Amino acid sequence: MHNYFWDVNFNDMKNLKSTCILFILLISSLSSIAQTFTITGNTTGVEDGTWLFLKTSSPQVLLDSTKVKDGKFILVGKTKEKISQMLIHTKDFANYVFFWAEKNTHLALRNGEFKKAVITGSKTQAEADLRRKLTATNQQLQDSLTSLIAKEKDVTINKQLKEKLTDTRNAEKELDIQGIKDNPKSLISAYILSVYTSTWGKEKTAELFERLSSEMKNTSYGKTIKDFLTLNKEVKIGGKFADFEQANTAGKKIKLSNIKAKYILLEFWGSWCGPCREENPNLVKTYNAFKPKGFEILGVAADDNKAQWLKAIKDDQLPWENVSDLKGDKNQAALIYGINAFPTNYLIDEKGIIVAKNLRGEALNKKLAELLP
Repeated sequence: MHNYFWDVNFNDMKNLKSTCILFILLISSLSSIAQTFTITGNTTGVEDGTWLFLKTSSPQVLLDSTKVKDGKFILVGKTKEKISQMLIHTKDFANYVFFWAEKNTHLALRNGEFKKAVITGSKTQAEADLRRKLTATNQQLQDSLTSLIAKEKDVTINKQLKEKLTDTRNAEKELDIQGIKDNPKSLISAYILSVYTSTWGKEKTAELFERLSSEMKNTSYGKTIKDFLTLNKEVKIGGKFADFEQANTAGKKIKLSNIKAKYILLEFWGSWCGPCREENPNLVKTYNAFKPKGFEILGVAADDNKAQWLKAIKDDQLPWENVSDLKGDKNQAALIYGINAFPTNYLIDEKGIIVAKNLRGEALNKKLAELLP
C-alpha cells in the first residue's frame, strides 16, 4: 500500500503547518471582530404571537425577529462592536426601546411602556440610566421652558425665558463634560462626545478626546470624533468655503467648486428630517424664481439609505443637484462644516466667500432679491 503521508516532504509539512497557523489566526481574528448578542426578555400585556424586531440603532439594520411565546422571547444578533446600541420594536412601532446591548442582555417589557423597560446584564445600559437620572430634572426644565417660549407673546418675558433655557442647556453641557472627564473608559462618554462634537466645537472636543482611553478612541464613536477633528474646517460667515466631493444620485462625483453660479446655497438636509421636508416646497419655489438670475443649490443628504434618499428627492420634486456619501448624520461634508442640526445651509458667493447661514423662506428670498436684483 502506498504511504501518502510519508511521501510529503519536510518543506511541504512546514508550509502546511504555516497555513494551519494562519487559518487559526484568521478564525481567531474574525471571532474577535464579530460579537454575538443574545437578547432575552419577558413581556407583560403583550399578546403571544406579537412580532418583535431587533435592529442596530444607527443605521437601523435588522439583526433578528421573533414572536412572543408564553410571555417570553429570544433574539440573537451579531455586530462588529463588543457593546452595541440596539433597538427592539413591534411591527407598527407602537412599542419600541433603544438600549445598550452587551453579550447577554435581558429586558422586561410592558405593553405601551417599552421605553421604561427594566434592562439587566448590560453595565453600559446601567451607565446610560445613571446619566438619564442625573439629567432628568434639567431635561424637564428645558421641556417646560420650550413650551412656555412657544406660547409667550410678551417680547421681554420671552427673551428672559430664552436666557433661562440657554442657562439650563449650559448646565447640562457642563454635567456631560464632567462625566466624560470622570469616566474616560466608558462607552457612554465616547458616545456623548461623538454626538456633541459640532455643538461643542473643535477645541473642546479635542481636549476631551485626548482624555478618552485607547480602547474608547478605537470604538466607532471614537473614530467618528477623530474624523470630525481631522475634517472640520470651522467654517464661518465671511470666511472661505471648504471644498468637498461626493456622489450624486447617479453615482457621479460632484465637487462643490465645480458648480458655477453667482450664488450657491449649500443645503444640508435628510429624507428623515421633518423640518427639512417641510421647507423643501418653499425652497423649490425660491430655486425656480432665482435660478435664471444665477442662483444654484447643492443638496447634501445626511442619509444612510439610498432608496429613501432617492424617494424623498422624487416626492419633493427637487430639481437641483443632490449628493451623499450615505454615512447618515456623519456625512463627511457635514463634519467638514460642523453641522449639528438639520436643516442647515450656507450661502456662498462666486468668489467662494460665505455670505450668510441658515436663511429660509422669506428671509432667503429677501437676501437673494438684494444680491440678484
